[in-house]
Amino acid sequence: MRAYSHDLRLRVLRAVDQGQSRAEIVNMFNVSLATIKRYLKLRCETGEVLAKPIPGRLAKKGAALQAGLKELLEAHPDATLEQHCLQWEAEHGMKVSPATISRAICHLGWTRKKKTLSASERDEEARAAWRKQAETLDAQQLVFLDECGSHIALTPLYARAPKGLRAYGSVPRNRRANVTLVASLSLQGMGEALILDGSADTQVFEIYIERVLAPSLSPGQIVIMDKFSVFTPGRKCARSSKPKGVVSCFYPPTPRISHQLKRRSPSSKHACGVPRHEHMRHYRKPLLNLSQR
Repeated sequence: MRAYSHDLRLRVLRAVDQGQSRAEIVNMFNVSLATIKRYLKLRCETGEVLAKPIPGRLAKKGAALQAGLKELLEAHPDATLEQHCLQWEAEHGMKVSPATISRAICHLGWTRKKKTLSASERDEEARAAWRKQAETLDAQQLVFLDECGSHIALTPLYARAPKGLRAYGSVPRNRRANVTLVASLSLQGMGEALILDGSADTQVFEIYIERVLAPSLSPGQIVIMDKFSVFTPGRKCARSSKPKGVVSCFYPPTPRISHQLKRRSPSSKHACGVPRHEHMRHYRKPLLNLSQR
């Protein structure tokens, strides 16, 4: 049985203080005489008439879950509720249901959300050493080299529509081959670029280094590129083709600057609705015919 509310208790005592008879109070608030006496005694002894907490059955598994579940979640954040149940039973010898695990996770303040993925090959020690080394470099002399791809079927994935209705769009079913952009990026903006149909390979990278990038470099500049499989075999070419006084070096695994190049690439402008033929001319300045190789 639930206890009477605190507001009802105060109104009963207020009626007693105003001099109303006990019979009138019983009829008005539908309480018993014993209840009125108990409220008066409680106020006299404690000064308050708060309801006592109703004791419940102590949780047999809740305390153990609250103590050890966080460590299990941190070790296996993408496991399902059923997998957490099996893992908990294997480690603690206690069988729990998915509903119990779900309540315990909610009590910890953890929610289910989309994962933010990173490359498993990332070497944090090498990246920390690289950042420390980069602090000594002159930012004005840095030239970053990267590549990205695009095709004519790129379109924004989200749109607006009235509530309850779908948002429709259209893209070419035959999007043809990808267009690859290999370009340099510095504080002065986007530098020399090469656009080709299809994917890039080592031969394309060597042509870009010899005929496009190297003639534009000046002594003292530092060319930085990641360890993309296409770039790595071209390291010898990069060293032999660069002007005297230019230094080239490689990122540790999984650099985080390629999104800057992709913002300036044709793919992002096409996704914003700019016709392809209007912005491709800007990037075709150093375009080469690879058959001349």
